[in-house]
Amino acid sequence: MLLDLTDDETLLKSSLEAFARQELAPRIKPFVDRHEFPTELVKAFLALGFMGTAYDPDHDGGGLGTKGAAIVAETLARVEPGFAAIYLCNSAPMTVIARYGSPELKARWLGPLCRGETLASFGVSEPHGGSDVAATRTRAVEDGDDFVITGSKIFSTNAGTPLHGLSTVIATTDPDKGAKGLSTFVVPVGTPGFRVGKAGRKVGWRIADSVELYFDECRVPRANMVGNRGDGLKQILTTLSIGRILVAAAALGLSRKAVDLARTYAAQRKVGGAPILSNQGLAFPLADALTKIHAAELMVRNASAIADAGRPFRTETSMAKLFASEMAGEIADLAVQVHGGYGVFEEFDVSGLLGEAKVLQIVEGTSEIQRLIIARELAE
Repeated sequence: MLLDLTDDETLLKSSLEAFARQELAPRIKPFVDRHEFPTELVKAFLALGFMGTAYDPDHDGGGLGTKGAAIVAETLARVEPGFAAIYLCNSAPMTVIARYGSPELKARWLGPLCRGETLASFGVSEPHGGSDVAATRTRAVEDGDDFVITGSKIFSTNAGTPLHGLSTVIATTDPDKGAKGLSTFVVPVGTPGFRVGKAGRKVGWRIADSVELYFDECRVPRANMVGNRGDGLKQILTTLSIGRILVAAAALGLSRKAVDLARTYAAQRKVGGAPILSNQGLAFPLADALTKIHAAELMVRNASAIADAGRPFRTETSMAKLFASEMAGEIADLAVQVHGGYGVFEEFDVSGLLGEAKVLQIVEGTSEIQRLIIARELAE
């Protein structure tokens, strides 16, 4: 498989790298150290239109599909994985609106999101449910031309930030139908009864706030339903599959960062008068890391191409996400080990990579969930 980029993809990558080099890299560390959402940096990123990379130009998107979105996630994560998290967690609600929303919903929300005028969050996971989306207890009860939503969600990233404008929320509209009774709604910030909890401190994604969402008889118009009633589970599973490609791409970027830091340190650090990089005990594991990174890149590109072609892609995305996120953990651990004692001090960027990699192994479905999905191929 050739890894050459198209002219548009090359321009996207070079523009992103310029932003990352000139704006993000010099300014992001204090925000990471404080676990603080970098509002002004995110505004600068949004103003460049990168949030719309994947989506239809009719809604002010870039039209570069999942492959373009993966380029964004990887490039950002190579500098700061938490900044990539802000991007990919905004992409999930954008994707569900873009794929299933009415023309009115797209005009009202997708265009502004593509233009970077606001941020969105995804309301799926619940305290009792974990990976079982079908166990949703949040209810949406029909009342005239409205639905009244009651319940809560957890781990909703981007919610509660100064730029947060809406959440896409999955709720039970027909409890007697089980998983077939789930529907998705757009809930704008400021809707009475919609409240956001306090952000917790995480070992990874430290600048990307993740909070609980509360809905206390939160009334939204019927027009805010995304797609058809009862299609919520299908919508969310498809959106999660696309999200897994972006998580895999972020893991790829993180792994490249880990190798960059390890290689630079090992080339400068001398023991017995020679750089420790000349020691095969370190050089060979780094060679293995480069090989795995290449394999992960092929998997991400392949899964992106299949998704953009409109073919079934769930298994391939799970494979890419599983391999890339597990790889990121291994390579982050190696990079810390290369740094020796310095690797555990927060002054060194490498110290935070293990936590960042662990988050990627959990979000958008844990490694165990990915193995479950892949294992189903054995029975077919």
